[in-house]
Amino acid sequence: WSLLLIVPGIIKYYEYLMIPYLLADDPSITRQEAFAESRRLMQGSKWNAFILDLSFIGWYILSAVTMGIVGVLYTNPYHDMTRAALYRKLIMENA
Repeated sequence: WSLLLIVPGIIKYYEYLMIPYLLADDPSITRQEAFAESRRLMQGSKWNAFILDLSFIGWYILSAVTMGIVGVLYTNPYHDMTRAALYRKLIMENA
């Protein structure tokens, strides 16, 4: 039964994944506009974003083994830039 709370939470997480990028691109938009635009951008792309995040599991395990050194120096910036590239791709596709 606990999956009934976890799975919708994961879906909503990916639905609103692009909000920080939208706000960085245009700080003048309202909160409601950012939520709506993120939902629109992620429509049909949530599964791909989830798989993209799963591809980083090995890097995060390596980061844990090195007590976070690999994470700070490589994994976190790489993951952030990958998400920024995903945002740009979604923007270009939905323009």
